[in-house]
Amino acid sequence: MGQEMLAERVATALREQAGLHVAVEEHHKTLTLSGLVESTDDREAAEEIARQVAPGYRIDNNLEVEMVVPTTVEGYPSEDQGLPNLPKSAADITALGADVEPDFTAQAILDDPTAASGPSSDYEDLVQEGDDVYVPPTDPVVTTGDEAQAEVLGGFGTTSMDSVEVPASAEDNRLGDEAIAEAIRRELREDAATTDLLIDVDVQQGVVRLRGCVPGVEDVENVESVAWRVPGVRDVVEELEVATLS
Repeated sequence: MGQEMLAERVATALREQAGLHVAVEEHHKTLTLSGLVESTDDREAAEEIARQVAPGYRIDNNLEVEMVVPTTVEGYPSEDQGLPNLPKSAADITALGADVEPDFTAQAILDDPTAASGPSSDYEDLVQEGDDVYVPPTDPVVTTGDEAQAEVLGGFGTTSMDSVEVPASAEDNRLGDEAIAEAIRRELREDAATTDLLIDVDVQQGVVRLRGCVPGVEDVENVESVAWRVPGVRDVVEELEVATLS
């Protein structure tokens, strides 16, 4: 009876002095405290109160500190409150001057390596500010020229052709079909993605027809992309065969 009364007295003191509701057990001159408290200060206070109520007893402090989320549920907006300042439709997005499906690749090309992000502190870092995207120089296409000597086609630009000139016809001063076809053939040879492909190019009134066999589907896209970059091209008709699909 005395043991039960001591445990009860300790539990009562914990409630009254510290507002703590914990379990207290007494066994062989040892008091065991168990339960949850909100802080380490509460845990230490419970042990101190138990020592005062039961001097000479060993205190086995098994209290655990409960992790409390700092933000209460009242801090979150309810369904009735909604989320202010957020667009709810495509029309709202357009009204704010934003794109519904933004094209993050449509950015100006930064081809000056000294302006790229780096340790230098004496140059305005446009890349870090998000104004431009740095594209490193493309390796040039190397072929074998006269007398089996290496010859570089194109240059170190971001593409095989930063500027393409197609001579106009002497008859009507318009871009001639053969001149356009020759420009496409030249750019196919000078582009690293298409230099090894054997493509037949035919142009009639600005309409380009591409024939031949390519290793993969991505090669078809590369060939079309090069053809479209040449001035004077009105349309591109792709009649290429893909070896992996045959």
